[in-house]
Amino acid sequence: MNKILIMGLALLAPFFYSCDFTPRIHKEVLKAQNLIAKQEYQKAIDNYEKILVKNPPNELKTKILYQIGDLYSLYLSKNKKSLKYYQEIKEITDSPLWLVKTEERLGDINFLYLQDYEKSLTSYKLLSEFRPKLQKQDFYRFRYGLSLLNLDNLYEAANIFKEISEEKNSDYNIQSIYQLGLIQFQIKNWKGAVKYLNDYIKLESRRDNIVQAKFLMANAYETMEELKIAYNIYYSILGEYPNTEVVNQRLESIYKRRIARKR
Repeated sequence: MNKILIMGLALLAPFFYSCDFTPRIHKEVLKAQNLIAKQEYQKAIDNYEKILVKNPPNELKTKILYQIGDLYSLYLSKNKKSLKYYQEIKEITDSPLWLVKTEERLGDINFLYLQDYEKSLTSYKLLSEFRPKLQKQDFYRFRYGLSLLNLDNLYEAANIFKEISEEKNSDYNIQSIYQLGLIQFQIKNWKGAVKYLNDYIKLESRRDNIVQAKFLMANAYETMEELKIAYNIYYSILGEYPNTEVVNQRLESIYKRRIARKR
């Protein structure tokens, strides 16, 4: 059975048993689910829209709006259109469960697909400040920091990443160290960048991430005219960095500069 159909049935089924609504609405809901099973997503949406016109109870309306939003976003790649449905949920419910689920979707869509970092910042701020603390609070705080970074609020982003980097139990402390190195690199504090990137390399386990960090660190050393160190680092990732030509060009450039120094 289609993944989203399972999700939809899981969301809607409890409502069938807890509330009394007309057989006609019940029939229309099942029809929409069957259309999803056949991958006829737009027809399913049209069917759900007919239900919404009948002004069903808010609990059912909330679940239908959420599923329409997911259909537009996940299956039809119409992310902007999906936002309308998620936003409407926030206007008709005060259920913490649905408010959190909806804010997560708004944050994901604005951050990943629309690159609207002002709006993703708002969503992740709300989620990270939610009380009691949510299970994914570390993730929300990290995304909040990335949203700040993408908005060029480097000082505020650095504060967030520094806080997370100091929390040893956080799933995002290592990634936050890398982001701190990246920020120092962006502001051309080469020594600061080298420090954080070096700390990151010691803790990171994924080789592709280590290679990327080493490339940035070599670049920082090269800019500081510490050419021997830069050369050795570039050489250590030769054949591993995705763009071999770039690494070869850096090695050749440094080699010529070192020869010129000796003359």
